[in-house]
Amino acid sequence: MNTVTPSQVTKKINSLPASLLQEVDKYIDFLNYKYSDWAEQLSEDQILLIEKGTKDIEENKLIPHKEAKKRIKDYIKNKSV
Repeated sequence: MNTVTPSQVTKKINSLPASLLQEVDKYIDFLNYKYSDWAEQLSEDQILLIEKGTKDIEENKLIPHKEAKKRIKDYIKNKSV
């Protein structure tokens, strides 16, 4: 397989119809996201929530899945009244 240069890719992109450029742009964004370290993109709040969850696990503060589903269902039911 031959190595592809940025110049070759640019030439191919420039030959595409303008109607496809937005799709190509979105795909490039997807590839950048896919091959980046998602953990570096977490907000401070998200990091704190993950740390809280990890602490809850370590302290055995767990709720069985069945119970969590029931609590969510009850919460939604009470909110919609």
